[in-house]
Amino acid sequence: MRKNVTIFHGVLSGNFATARLTRALHRAGFTVVQNADTADIMLAHSAGCMYIPKLHPGQKVVMVDPPYWPGKTIWGRVRARSRSNLLFYRDGYPFHVWLIRNLWGIYYAVAETKRTLRIIRAARTFDLAKAINDQTVILVRNEHDDWLTPNLDMLQHDNPKLQIVHLPGDHDDFHYNPQAYVDLVQSLYKD
Repeated sequence: MRKNVTIFHGVLSGNFATARLTRALHRAGFTVVQNADTADIMLAHSAGCMYIPKLHPGQKVVMVDPPYWPGKTIWGRVRARSRSNLLFYRDGYPFHVWLIRNLWGIYYAVAETKRTLRIIRAARTFDLAKAINDQTVILVRNEHDDWLTPNLDMLQHDNPKLQIVHLPGDHDDFHYNPQAYVDLVQSLYKD
């Protein structure tokens, strides 16, 4: 059975930030592919959730902490994320790992300024309900996330196929503790 996964990165992310995740996927027998058309599963984090293409039959999606919080402004979420980012020790991230991850985040934001600005503009109008409509989606909300509302009841009501998973950690847990996300991807092959 083919086991191809494509990763859609968030605004402060790229291949270096997802290197741990990529290695964990490889160890679990997955191939990480660039072309979404050849992937069985789309694994998207944060702003990467805004760029998932229309799925082909059989393709599935794991969305991790997409930017969706009705009533909370983008800049309000940025401020909240900046404050909670300083609480990295709360979720058990070593300082040196946290520091390197954040330095790479700054690099991605600056090196890809046009992409960063495009994502900030798109996040203002991103409609998560529309993005998951009639698709097989696992939506992950981390306990200390500042981008995805904790109130997901209406979203679940409007999208009966939606599976919501709550995990510990913060918005960047996707990068620090990849095994939980690999396990979710693996669970999609049991359906």
